[in-house]
Amino acid sequence: MLQSFKRALEALSKPYTIKYPAGIGTEKYSSVPDNLRGMPEFNTDKCIGCSACVSQCSSGALTYIDAEGKRYLNINLNKCVFCRRCAEVCPEDALTLTIKFEIASNNKSELKVSNNVELSKCINCGNYFAPEKQLNRITDRLMSGLKEVKAIQYAHDDLPKYLHLCPNCRKTLSFKLNIHTRKHVLYD
Repeated sequence: MLQSFKRALEALSKPYTIKYPAGIGTEKYSSVPDNLRGMPEFNTDKCIGCSACVSQCSSGALTYIDAEGKRYLNINLNKCVFCRRCAEVCPEDALTLTIKFEIASNNKSELKVSNNVELSKCINCGNYFAPEKQLNRITDRLMSGLKEVKAIQYAHDDLPKYLHLCPNCRKTLSFKLNIHTRKHVLYD
C-alpha cells in the first residue's frame, strides 16, 4: 500500500506517459507486437486486381476505379478500421497489414495506399473488362485443376479463343467460335 501511494505522488510531479513521437531522446516505446494491425500495404507483384478485398471491406475504406485501361485500388486510411479482413480474403496474399501505426498527417494524400493493375481489352469490341493478371491466374488455376483428358483438351482449345473477349462478346460469339459451354453434350 505504501508503494502505491509513493507511485501516485510521483505521477503528480511529472507526466506518467511519454511524449509523442516516441523514439526521440531517451523516451521510447517499450515494444511493438509482431501481430499488430497497422497500416495496410499492397504487394504490387502479387496483386491481380480481382477486388476481393474491396467486396469484403466493411468500413468502405477500400475502393476501385477502372479508368484509362487500368484498375486503381485505393485504401483510405481515414476510414480503415484495420480489421485485416481484406488481407484474409486476398487469394494471392498481396495485401498485408504492417506494424506501422503512426500514420497521423496533415496531408490527405499521405493517408491513401494505392495500387494499379493493367486491364485486358476485348479483342472484339475494344472495351476494357478485367485485369490481365487475373485472367492469367484464372487460366493457371483452371488448367492445374482439370484431371479429365477430354476437359483438358476442351479448355486448351477454347481458352485462347475467348479469354480476351468481354462477357457480352462471349455470349454473342459463342456459337460462331464454337466455345459453347455445353458443346460436348450437344455434339457428342
